[in-house]
Amino acid sequence: MKRRLRLSLGAWQRLAPKVDRERSKLKLRSGLAYWLSGVVYSLLFRLQNASHADVLKAAVPPPPVFVLGFWRSGTTLLHELLCQDPQFGFPSTYACMNPSHFVLTEAWVSGHKAREQTTRPMDNMSYSWVSPQEDEFALLALGAPSPYESLIVPSLMRDPKILVDLRQRSSAEQKVWGEALRCFLLLLTIQQRKTMVFKSPPHGFKLPLLLSMFPRARYIVIERNPYEVFVSNLKLWRTLINQYAVESSSSDEIEQFVLAAYLMHEDAIAEGKSRMDANRLACVRYEALTADPIGEMERLYRELEISNFEQARASLEKYVAGAAGYARNHFAISPAQKLRVEDSWGSVIRAKGYAWPDQYLSLAS
Repeated sequence: MKRRLRLSLGAWQRLAPKVDRERSKLKLRSGLAYWLSGVVYSLLFRLQNASHADVLKAAVPPPPVFVLGFWRSGTTLLHELLCQDPQFGFPSTYACMNPSHFVLTEAWVSGHKAREQTTRPMDNMSYSWVSPQEDEFALLALGAPSPYESLIVPSLMRDPKILVDLRQRSSAEQKVWGEALRCFLLLLTIQQRKTMVFKSPPHGFKLPLLLSMFPRARYIVIERNPYEVFVSNLKLWRTLINQYAVESSSSDEIEQFVLAAYLMHEDAIAEGKSRMDANRLACVRYEALTADPIGEMERLYRELEISNFEQARASLEKYVAGAAGYARNHFAISPAQKLRVEDSWGSVIRAKGYAWPDQYLSLAS
């Protein structure tokens, strides 16, 4: 049974016309459910904002911290480590999946059931309603243009540049995205009254735009062995598309999207780095973070001039101890896929000094 993301009416009305009729598997019942639930979510959003109008108007969010990295580069691990620090707030899974009403309702589900753990289908990492989550899901639900439109309409992957590069969209769409992000940040600020830590792989593509919106924010870029990133992305996108898509999908289309999007992400990060002050940007490798999480986090705090690391140390050590039994996935790809990765990403792989990761990746016979 297909899952449905909790889209506002405006989000669904903007997305529905993009469904390719020749590939559509959208049934009347599902379309009607998106439409009716969208009406409810839009009304709840208006109620949420109206009931907090005064405090929203007065709120001044501290400059956020942004965790950036291509999908499957380790952004979740880095995000969760940062969120162990009590000086930081974060958007929970509940808030990201219910941005239209979380300020009104999240406290109601913050009991035992909300903390029950489940595992993510792409990597078996544990999460719950109260776990840190990608704000991109909230932006999509609020009607902002997003690469995650392709989870529902995978044919949009045919034009990766339009899908991931917001600067290729109209000025009106860029404005909608900026307003959605600011609105979500304000709602989180009045809920938690802390500096927010945002994590969303699509934000890497928007780093030049984020610098204009949040010039005093801090940014952490994480990277991982590109061979692992490639094959893990194939599983990620297949898994999510199978859950949410209202169209048929193609494995070749997913692969071509991943190959193209990775290079676009590299370009956007490089452009952003060239415009940033040293104490606003720090970089980390997934391999280094997993080998020495406490040491790497201490280094990131120092480079970004984030205070009070020692106050966070105990919480970080507890989290690391609890995650000690986590086993990384082992993948296999075909020799032809390996060649395609090297043809497309070879210069990046060499520049980063990565090699074939025998421990986690093998060639299918």
